[in-house]
Amino acid sequence: MPAQELQWVSYEVSDAQSIAAGATVTIQIPDLTGFAGPADKAKILLESAAEIEHALMVQYLYAAYSLKGSDEVTDAAQQAALDETSPDSWPQVLLDIAREEMGHLLTVQHLLLALGEPPNLEREDFPPRKDLYPFPLHLEPLSQSSLAKYVVAEAPANATGIDDVLEKAQVAAGAAVNRVGMVYGLLGVVFSGPEQVAAGSDHADWDDLVRQLSEAAYKQSPPETWHLPDDAFHADAAARQAVPEDWQVGQLRVHQVTDRASALEAIRDIGEQGEGATGTDTGSHYHRLLGIYRGGDGAAAFPDPGGWQAARDVPTDPKVADMADPRASGYAGLADLRYALLLGFIEHYLLTASLDRDLLAGWIVAEMRSRVAYLARAVTGMPRDGGGGHAAMPFTLPDPLHLPADEAARWALHAARTQAAITAVEAIRTAGAGDDDRYLADLLASDQARLAYMGARADGSPAKTSFARDIRPLFRPKDVRHMADVGLDLSDPAAAKRGADNILKRVQSGGPRRMPPAPDQPWTPAQIRLLQRWVADGYPD
Repeated sequence: MPAQELQWVSYEVSDAQSIAAGATVTIQIPDLTGFAGPADKAKILLESAAEIEHALMVQYLYAAYSLKGSDEVTDAAQQAALDETSPDSWPQVLLDIAREEMGHLLTVQHLLLALGEPPNLEREDFPPRKDLYPFPLHLEPLSQSSLAKYVVAEAPANATGIDDVLEKAQVAAGAAVNRVGMVYGLLGVVFSGPEQVAAGSDHADWDDLVRQLSEAAYKQSPPETWHLPDDAFHADAAARQAVPEDWQVGQLRVHQVTDRASALEAIRDIGEQGEGATGTDTGSHYHRLLGIYRGGDGAAAFPDPGGWQAARDVPTDPKVADMADPRASGYAGLADLRYALLLGFIEHYLLTASLDRDLLAGWIVAEMRSRVAYLARAVTGMPRDGGGGHAAMPFTLPDPLHLPADEAARWALHAARTQAAITAVEAIRTAGAGDDDRYLADLLASDQARLAYMGARADGSPAKTSFARDIRPLFRPKDVRHMADVGLDLSDPAAAKRGADNILKRVQSGGPRRMPPAPDQPWTPAQIRLLQRWVADGYPD
């Protein structure tokens, strides 16, 4: 059934920025009177927030992978903008923001779990609540128009000096672009009580936003229909939430949620990391995206239409079937299978409190770093067809998206998807994988070992760690190349066993010998713990 569409209603509220007594401003909020109680409002807003974060994440990833390599341009400023080894380059900034959106997505899952709701990994291309989303989802090459949409979606309400970006974003979206911060501001109202709204949080701009939104909300329906009671929170949900320390790398922040205070901290942190605490926070998504758009401090601005082409000629909203080149089609299909496995592992991780969580956490990291990321970038280097365009990863949502309720059935679904990935790899290798044959051979060995584990888990049997299944996938192709330069073959279990102490020192190091080196993100505690567990298990193959 299509989701209910929402109307936006204007309300006069106190002007928090004005020193004049009685000054007012007009703001719009969605009409949520169709959601009678605070739990209903929390559910619609959280489900929408999850879908928005997921949609933004894949759009930012697609945009990053669409960009040319620095070796494909000759101008020095253009090369600097596209240099993936630089933390300030366009692809690196987009990838960092996409990773942070993954942190937001996980935190929203925790908010759902804390209220007794199931995880939600849907995306805007499910029956949409159109009026809560910033703009229609499109996977498209990075352009000035698409970048304008991203800037405005992440902009704070008090952003100034971006009228030209607003105009371009509206033309690109075909309508006004909604700010993501509005959803989180309303969540700030719903997860607060009247006393929390009045007291604030010592974050002035955020507190002003929540107070203004609560003033508008009370004009829409009585306060008791907006604020969750204390007994709405399920403290035992923490057992199924991600351990923050296992995910918080760089600016990726994940919050556990057990009560009102932790929920409000999580909601505020997401809102501020996206928009910036004051509208001048240079670490926010808004300012980093605006920095790509405007340039400055010696950095290139994103080119106007008709200028130099920063992105490859990849399609908008691609499908595997649209790629006539057999190799590109094979890689795109394999990348989609890895995406399906990634989403399944994330949901399974959030649904279980079992000993499988450490292995699932390792598999999630491997899929993000060594599978989806590698394949998505590889596909954009392949021809789409005979017309000269480039292929791209479609990020197709799997069917079914959500896992079965039965634990054995969950493992059986993972196994079916893994077997499909094995078949896809075998087909690519048979047709000729070229320079990727070693990577695909390692992928095949890992999936075959995973398949055996999944079969055992479906039967309820435990298993130890495995190098091929759990450890080798933690190393990306670039990690293997890097360590080969110092005489360590990470693809060989015997060599990895001999070098285990050195590997552990390097992944735990914060110095110049760290693996992987900056600007790549260091290993998480969960990855390190998995490697230590493999050593403790006696280095099983």
